[in-house]
Formats: sequence, C-alpha cells, structure tokens
Amino acid sequence: MIITPNPRNGTSSTKSGAPISFPMAPTGGCRSILPTICKRPTGPTCDGCHSVGYDIHTKKVAEWNVGCERCHGLGSEHVAHPTRGNILNPAHMDYVQATDTCIQCHSQGRPLTSPIEGKYYDWPVGYQPGSNLQDYWKLEEHNLGETTFTHFPDGTAHKNRMQGNDFVQSVMYRRGVTCFSCHDVHGTDNYAQLRKPGDQICLDCHSPLSLNGPRTATIEEHTHHKKGSTGSSCIACHMPKIATTIADVKVRAHTFAFITPDMTDKYKIPNPCTSCHTDKTTAWATEAMRHWPERSPWRLQ
Repeated sequence: MIITPNPRNGTSSTKSGAPISFPMAPTGGCRSILPTICKRPTGPTCDGCHSVGYDIHTKKVAEWNVGCERCHGLGSEHVAHPTRGNILNPAHMDYVQATDTCIQCHSQGRPLTSPIEGKYYDWPVGYQPGSNLQDYWKLEEHNLGETTFTHFPDGTAHKNRMQGNDFVQSVMYRRGVTCFSCHDVHGTDNYAQLRKPGDQICLDCHSPLSLNGPRTATIEEHTHHKKGSTGSSCIACHMPKIATTIADVKVRAHTFAFITPDMTDKYKIPNPCTSCHTDKTTAWATEAMRHWPERSPWRLQ
C-alpha cells in the first residue's frame, strides 16, 4: 500500500484515495506519526522556506538557507547598482505585507491551488515579498470549539511553525505591530533574536499605568508575583509554551492572550498558572485570582 501523508490536516491517503486519520499530532517526532512521512521529498515540505528561489519543477534553488531575497525580494539589480530604491524593505511596507514576509514560512496552511501537480506543498508556492500573501496562501482553517491537528478549541495553535496563525488573531496585529517590532532577523545576542532582552520588549509599550496596560502602579501588582520571579515575567503568562514541535519541545503561543484556568477546565487548553504551579489545581488558581482586586471577574471565565 502506498501512503501519501498530508500532515497539514492530520490525514493520509492510500493510492486509491481512502483517508487514514490521525486526528492529533503525536509527540514523538515525525517517525511516530507515520514512518513514511520522514521519507517524503523535502521539496513540498521544507525546501521552499529553507532556501531562496526554489523551483518546484527543476528542484534547483538560487541559494540554500534563508538568504536576503527570502525577505527582500529579487536582488540582482540591487547587487549590480546598490541603492535603497531598488530593493524591498519590509520595514517600509504596511503592517499586513510586512508581517506576511514572516507569515509566509511561520504558519501552517496550504497554497490556494492544492495539490499542485499532484503534490501537497507546505509553503506558499509563487509568493514573493511585497505581493499579497493571501493570493497564494490560505491559513489552516479552524472551527471554534474543535480540537484539531493544529489548533486548540479557542483557535490557539498547538503545533509548531504556527506563530503567524496565532499572531493574526492578536490585538497586537490589529494595532499594526509587526514581527520585527520585537524580533531582528539579522541577529541579536538575545533569545529568539529579540531586539531587547525578555520583558524589556514588552515594557516599552506596556509599562505600569500605560494606556496599553497593565493598569497598576507596578508590575508586581499586576502579576501578584515577586519582582524578577518567573511568575512576574510577561511571557510566562501571555506567551506560554503550549505549542509542540518535536517530542516534548514546546514553543510559545503568539496570541498574547491570557489563558485562564477556566479555559483549561472547559477546553483542555494548558494555562500558565497550573503549568507552573504543577502541584495546584485549576480551582485553586481561579479562586486565587478572584481575590486580585484589579482583576475583572468576567475576565476569569
């Protein structure tokens, strides 16, 4: 039996087209899903993002790895006559096209035409920076309330390479924040190529009593944890590690929404409180937050 895996939706099909379902992604790497997935040609799955100019017909590339043209577009004219006017700069695009430059590879979805010549591609074939990603790529769909191969019931991603799927749901994105508002892809000495260390990035816009919140005089009043502790870290609560990549390696959510313990009870989504306080229950966490005077009780549901 020849099996053609389609990991984007958790199914595979036999040569006759009969589906084989595995509704949730296992945690043991690709070999624990189906041995044949690891034997798939890398062109449809990986090479389009891990190269520049991958040609699906010749399987040749202009350059392996994430080179300049992956984000700045075609650059031969710029190399011959370097000026700022003949190369694309995502920083000068509107927030949608700018963020699309990152979402093209940091998302789960499918080309608008799928399959292409009988193959399922995990990257937006034909897209070039500066064009509209939606003309080439459709983000993985999700119905609220359903736990799927890619999403928790509330729409938060639980699979790797879905930062874009998360981010477009966020208030940050709706306010025009881009990926490179926080990250510098050209490299920094900080974790995840952040422009500044950890919470400094968040506090630039979310300092105490700012209009963006938190609406308390100090961060400790907002987090109810000691200054400098894990529980007082912005990303501990607003970017929990709940998306699985390979085995038990986790990556951070990018919706920036606080997942309440009540959502864990209702939808089985891991919350940051009991993920850290592993000896406590969701009931304990909910009751503790009910005594936080600045916290709306309606935000705990």
